[in-house]
Amino acid sequence: MLITKEIEIDMGHRVTNHKSKCASLHGHRYKIEVGVDDQIITTEGSSDEGMVMDFGDLKEVMMEVLDKRFDHGMVLWKKDELVPAIVADIKTKLTTVDFIPTAENLAKFWFGLLKVRLEERHIKIKHIKVWETPTSTATYGEVGNN
Repeated sequence: MLITKEIEIDMGHRVTNHKSKCASLHGHRYKIEVGVDDQIITTEGSSDEGMVMDFGDLKEVMMEVLDKRFDHGMVLWKKDELVPAIVADIKTKLTTVDFIPTAENLAKFWFGLLKVRLEERHIKIKHIKVWETPTSTATYGEVGNN
């Protein structure tokens, strides 16, 4: 059974070698959907009985892993020439990564971060879908119901 949960974060980035305006620092209101796939819990009397995972528990993981680290922050490729200037601004919440932070690369990266935390709870992440704009998405992992 597949269940999904969505959160939204505000985050800045830049695509350093982009042919157009995305080469400038800019931000997005990212919507992030996470799908987890598991059996419905049948343990009689359990708080989660009848669920794959409590939606609140899934949101808690997403908020801890994604919102806490990335919301109202900046993600830059570690080779971006702007990194030293932004590091000097102690008020900027900066995460540097080993890749150009496109929606596609962020989806893959965030999938990996969430996978570790969800596996600690014996839950299998199936996919992550990242909306960079209301009409542009990147999905990593398997999508669909089984």
